[in-house]
Amino acid sequence: MILYTILPLELVMSVEENQTPFHEFEIDGVTLVVQPTAAGMGKIIQIKSTDPSVYLRPEFQPGQQVLLSPSRSQTGL
Repeated sequence: MILYTILPLELVMSVEENQTPFHEFEIDGVTLVVQPTAAGMGKIIQIKSTDPSVYLRPEFQPGQQVLLSPSRSQTGL
């Protein structure tokens, strides 16, 4: 991949330290990438599924808030 930019490489490739980490949770058999927002709550960032019908379910749409209970499986990204 070639990246054409007038910005310095340090600025383009820098990683913000204050970014909230993303976590993978499995909810109802669907793996979701979730950004924690409040205690026990999170915002869906991405759906990881090969089943096209999962993408049509409104409760799994990116931006939706979900309850993150301890019983749900979690993996850090």
